[in-house]
Amino acid sequence: MVPTATESLAVTGIGCISGFGVGTSAFERGLFDGLRAYAPVTAFDTSAAHAHAAGHLDDFDPATLIAPAKLRRMDRVGQLAVAACRLALEDARLADTPAVDANEIGIALGTETAGIHSLVGYLDRLFDEGPLGASALDFSNTVGNAAASLCGIEFGLRGINVTLASREASALAAITHAASVLRAGRGRAVVTGGVDDFERLYFEVHDRFRALATDEGAGEASRPFDRRRNGFVLGCGAFLLVLESPRSAASRAATPLAFISGVGATASSCNMHEWPSDPAQLVRCMRGALDDAHVTPQDVSVVFASANSTQGLDRVEAQAIAEVFGPAAVPVSAVKGALGECGASAGAAVVAAILSLRSKQVPPTAGFEVADPDCRVDVAATTRPIESANGSVALVNGFARGGANFSLVVKHER
Repeated sequence: MVPTATESLAVTGIGCISGFGVGTSAFERGLFDGLRAYAPVTAFDTSAAHAHAAGHLDDFDPATLIAPAKLRRMDRVGQLAVAACRLALEDARLADTPAVDANEIGIALGTETAGIHSLVGYLDRLFDEGPLGASALDFSNTVGNAAASLCGIEFGLRGINVTLASREASALAAITHAASVLRAGRGRAVVTGGVDDFERLYFEVHDRFRALATDEGAGEASRPFDRRRNGFVLGCGAFLLVLESPRSAASRAATPLAFISGVGATASSCNMHEWPSDPAQLVRCMRGALDDAHVTPQDVSVVFASANSTQGLDRVEAQAIAEVFGPAAVPVSAVKGALGECGASAGAAVVAAILSLRSKQVPPTAGFEVADPDCRVDVAATTRPIESANGSVALVNGFARGGANFSLVVKHER
């Protein structure tokens, strides 16, 4: 079952936990209804901060998906990862296929915040109480690959186990790596995508550097491509896929939800704390994914942008999209208007692309109302039908501070 170097890979399961609720259906309803999955911060006092809102997961109860005895060994990101992994594996029905060897199932997880909850708590107790006050149980969760390791342990996955941290593009970095592993024949299936959680220290650092949106009192802080945008909202969630070769899926009579048909990756030369400012490498990244998928810009029905309501990223991505597709030549949607920004957000965009192609609808970009003349793209302000004759190809972008660029082509066979 070794796939060819450029073969499309089947998405056979989705595990989704978002501020809209647990499961893909809740995510789909919230996204297509134009809702926002962030709210004023209540976990700590933000009166001295410039920003006051962040993503939330109020409806997520890990005890419904993880045995209570195991929860105390996991921090919040670990809980999200294990819960979403369970949902994805169940959706793919891999547990119902005894012939599938767990040695051939791996996990490639993208994250920015895995370990940060435990690390902050561990250091607080270490400084306040000394070595005897710091729990060894907490220490095991302070490392960035703890969440992926917990998934491997919980579900007996003995294939690759890797964690990728490419900041805001982490989820796409993980999916790209998973695709390369499967295309090389080094496994049958990989659970992959992104997971992140909101954390106080992370919020305070971003707020200090004035990276966050400051007008969330009206509940509309995140405005991708909008002329009034002034920063992003920190998001959270878990968005995982089961990715496998089409022959593997066919051998167990699994119905693919969609296919990852092309990947592109480039690097922009920019400061590690800044977004790319030159569209050239973003253009190369998108064209690389299209070439890998053997499709043209005219084949693409919708672009899911990385735009996150910052002045710089939204502008340069709009320039790149216009260069690849032509000004306002393809509908563009940005899920970060609804979910905020984190290492899992690009994974949410991949799930959104799959749902969009299956329903033949483009979800709205929450918060977008006033067009920016510097962003010459056709931003979807409301839910609209996919009108192209083909209607089965989407491009998903994930661009990060420091210059990591990834693009994916998602296909849905009708």
